Amino acid sequence: MVSIIVPVYKSEKTLSLCVESLQRQTKRDIEIILVDDGSPDNCPQICDALAREDARIQVIHKENGGVSSARNRGLDRAKGEFVLFVDSDDSAEPDMIEELLRRMGENALVLCGYHHHYLGRDVEKVPDLTAWAGAESFLRLYGQGYMNMPWNKLFRRELAGRFDESLSLGEDLLFNLDYLRRASGSVAVVQKPLYHYMQNDSGDTLSGKKRDDKPELGKRIWREASRFYEELAGHGDTSGVINARLLQEVLDDVESLPFDHSRSRKEKLAVIEAYCMDGELRQAGENAALAALDYRLIHACMRRRWIRGVYLLSVLRSWVVRLM
Repeated sequence: MVSIIVPVYKSEKTLSLCVESLQRQTKRDIEIILVDDGSPDNCPQICDALAREDARIQVIHKENGGVSSARNRGLDRAKGEFVLFVDSDDSAEPDMIEELLRRMGENALVLCGYHHHYLGRDVEKVPDLTAWAGAESFLRLYGQGYMNMPWNKLFRRELAGRFDESLSLGEDLLFNLDYLRRASGSVAVVQKPLYHYMQNDSGDTLSGKKRDDKPELGKRIWREASRFYEELAGHGDTSGVINARLLQEVLDDVESLPFDHSRSRKEKLAVIEAYCMDGELRQAGENAALAALDYRLIHACMRRRWIRGVYLLSVLRSWVVRLM
């Protein structure tokens, strides 16, 4: 059996569609655990109504504690041999679980591609890796952004640890790294986009809130990923891939500033200045394999501490995004 754990918070508009995508799974031997994390809207009532209609659905109502707390409560309740995490504003392809199980075999983990929905777009993201080869495979998947989230993966419940409830960013990657340390098997990759990730920038979901501590948490993730790679490879990453992931998080934050209407221009420039002056970010930037042209241009300005130039490039990029 597969236990599907769904943290629920302020998702009354998408929750039913999410659950319907799970009920339509071609793999029928599942349990769906809806964890209402103290949602103040109609989600608690929707959860209860869904459970009355399908015996495979269980509901946990708890005080608000964050997405990690909700997932941990779901793990406490789970009975399946395997675990899948799904966010309540997302959905899954009907054959997602069947496809992941088909590849599990003796592997410890199976991951797949996904659809990234944002700004009216549907971007398919599919890993280009077919076989797991230890450290270099991790580096490749991490660099492509497939190791940071839990929802594109099928886990063995007996190997699953806990999500760190003290963190508000990066807890997913730390959970995944801890899982891989516990696992003795390899990782299988399904080269299909089987999950639909709906990006929400409103800050209303469990994982979408703005964070003033984002820079420090991002650097903690960078250190942990670097340490994990060194454990696997026996040496540090010289390719610049792990450094690039840190810089990409920072650059994504900078590029989102023009879309942020809650901050004044002065406050946005202060955010950029803090990034430009950060010693660890500057150190990582000395060897960061940035591929995208916009990243390279903005990062070049940041290296020179051209704060207003960084903001101007971000504004120009936002105009291009809106026109596309």
